[in-house]
Amino acid sequence: MYLRTVKVRGSTGVTHEYLRLIESYWEDGQAKQRIVANLGRKDLLAPHLDALVRRLGGQRAETPALRADAVQADQAACWGPMLVARALWRELGLETVLDAGEGRRRRPGTLPLADRVLVLVAQRLCDPQSEHRLAAGLETDFVCDRRGRRFLPRWKTQGRVRVDLTWLQRWYRTLDEVLPHKARVETELFARLRDLFALEVELVFYDLTSTYFERVGPAGLAVHGYSRDGKPRNRQVLVGVVMINGWPIAHHVFRGNRHDDDTVTEVLADLERRFGLKRIVFVGDRGMVTTANAGGARRCSG
Repeated sequence: MYLRTVKVRGSTGVTHEYLRLIESYWEDGQAKQRIVANLGRKDLLAPHLDALVRRLGGQRAETPALRADAVQADQAACWGPMLVARALWRELGLETVLDAGEGRRRRPGTLPLADRVLVLVAQRLCDPQSEHRLAAGLETDFVCDRRGRRFLPRWKTQGRVRVDLTWLQRWYRTLDEVLPHKARVETELFARLRDLFALEVELVFYDLTSTYFERVGPAGLAVHGYSRDGKPRNRQVLVGVVMINGWPIAHHVFRGNRHDDDTVTEVLADLERRFGLKRIVFVGDRGMVTTANAGGARRCSG
């Protein structure tokens, strides 16, 4: 076994070096290597490298005398973000909501959907990047399920991607699994926000944007339309967000060729049906304000 140094560029542009314990072995007449353990950042391990090398060589590490100034808290931040995220997650009741929605459909031996979704939410809060970047975050931060079992990345070089694609697909499937619970999560979350912060709903803000696909996209939704991204040749969908008192309470995905004003009636009906909002001041841009929508809004508020 031996130590290998790997450089990883962080989200802030800073490159850190990480130490990994590598084992060489023979398989089918070929020499191969595998990762035994991810030891962590090299700069944080530097004071302990001599002892680490002795231990790897089979020698007993020396036990230095403890000093009053020997306490190090460099790793405290690696625990903190997940602890805060889980506390907020449970305070908002999202763990209970997803557990109830998943019910008995969870396959034996698989982790609860709520635990997997929390990992993705914590990543968006602390380091908002793609799922490809999730592996680097899991290596440095202690992210675990509700029973304290740590999520660890799987590293494997596949072309230009340095992560196990099978492991990565697990997180993409998590997003697919949470989609059927979207309406219930939004409704339950709004009820908890209203109670926690005494929300008095008077103004509702609504806006749309577009996002495009490099390839085909989902059938029935991804079509050509007016592109806010300057990509008229790419299929796209529209994404609408509903805000109340600074809180996003719902989002909608529409077919990519719909007009802004064509979505307003549907959003107003959803606000009344799911959230019980019958009398509100609806704020949208001029692309949504039409005579038909103004008349429909008056009927909803009456």
